[in-house]
Amino acid sequence: MKGPILLLLLMSAVFSASCISDAGDTILSEQGLAIAVAFSLTIMVIAVAYAAGTVTANSGLTIFAKDELYHLFFSVMLLLGFSGILVFSCQTMNIFYDSTMSQMGALSCYHPGNSLSATSMCYIKLAKSDAENIAKYYISQHIENMMQSTFSFTVSIPFMDAYTSVADSYHKVHAQQYDMVLNSFVLPALLSINMQKLLLEFVNNNVIPWVLPIAFLFRVIPPFRSMGNTLIALAVGLYILIPFMYTFNLSMYDIMGQGCSGFSAGVDDFVFGPGCSTYGFWNVGRLMPQAFFLPNLTMALFITFMAAINKALRAIG
Repeated sequence: MKGPILLLLLMSAVFSASCISDAGDTILSEQGLAIAVAFSLTIMVIAVAYAAGTVTANSGLTIFAKDELYHLFFSVMLLLGFSGILVFSCQTMNIFYDSTMSQMGALSCYHPGNSLSATSMCYIKLAKSDAENIAKYYISQHIENMMQSTFSFTVSIPFMDAYTSVADSYHKVHAQQYDMVLNSFVLPALLSINMQKLLLEFVNNNVIPWVLPIAFLFRVIPPFRSMGNTLIALAVGLYILIPFMYTFNLSMYDIMGQGCSGFSAGVDDFVFGPGCSTYGFWNVGRLMPQAFFLPNLTMALFITFMAAINKALRAIG
């Protein structure tokens, strides 16, 4: 089992084009000195252990030295070939992404040649903009209806009496409906989507420059090897799986926004007007899955993916 995986690592080092260029150079530029020191210290420990085991005929020390030498060799090959591994994984995702998205018709954020990261960021910004526009409109309608509900007129009959009528008091009920939908659905969805946007920005801007270098530094140091494997699995999952899932989740949001004529009977409302309008119930409803359900599904798949990568790294070195 280890032979084919090592061969894959050796072959992956020859990749030149990648979704993220020079991942290896980025790792070395951030933690190159620390990694070099860790390599040197590990080599010294291996040499001392092997020499002591040979002189004293202690097979335990000799086996320890050989085992650590294998782990060190695997760490070097993993470091050298990591750009290729990212290329292979990312390009595999991109092939599926391009072939699927090209068949979905006109989409707001998909353009042939766009990366998964760029498309996912475009979509999350689109969803955030839609939620903000709906929230602003509902706030303005709430205020307008509350003000209109106070309109009244008085008819005064001299020497007799005065009659006052609050003719537009029903607008207070309309204002309460806008307020209920705004506070129960739109604002929580806007908060959730904005937090997801921050997560995607962190993933796109910081995983390769920051998480990977520290992960490889820990991978080289024997006591922290398990933590290094976990961080490498975390980085691969964040860089590849998260944008992939967000792109497809939000493409469904995009498609659902292209029309709802078949459901108008269920979403039309006396106060909000046609349900398929820009600020109707349909556009509020299509925010809900992306705000609350689909991120949980993405996290569940991410945890499973990360656990599988971590298990594979532990199995081979």
